[in-house]
Amino acid sequence: MNRKPELPSDLRQKIDEAQIASGILYKAGNVDGAIEASMVGWNLIPEPKAKWDYYPQSMSAHFLQSYAMLGDIGNTKKWVEITAQMYDDPNHEDHYVLMLEGEAMYRLGDLDRAYYVFARIHEIYGRNGFAEDQIKYLKFFLKEQARRDD
Repeated sequence: MNRKPELPSDLRQKIDEAQIASGILYKAGNVDGAIEASMVGWNLIPEPKAKWDYYPQSMSAHFLQSYAMLGDIGNTKKWVEITAQMYDDPNHEDHYVLMLEGEAMYRLGDLDRAYYVFARIHEIYGRNGFAEDQIKYLKFFLKEQARRDD
């Protein structure tokens, strides 16, 4: 697999500054402000964002998780798709991206979507697709699968 090019160092520094500001706000409990500060860094990434290494992937995953934390299902779903694009995962097969989506949908109470995503993980990766801290999702999937099979 070919690695994507890195952003120029001066641009990485500016993005890092925005991420530091975001982290300070996040630690203070201001998730909305953290997203806003991080978005400054996101907007510095040249288009197409998906062509660059690291920042688009980590930042899109961060936005997905942050919006899920806020209970904003619309923006969470938007960032699921953007994260899949940033990870070059058009078919939604990447374990990390799938687990981010499944966890977010579970947290948001969209259990039908969570079930679908966890089923996809189970189909592709089997039980090994659920690490120790993700066993609750495997249990949810198996219980729901048994219920739906009845």
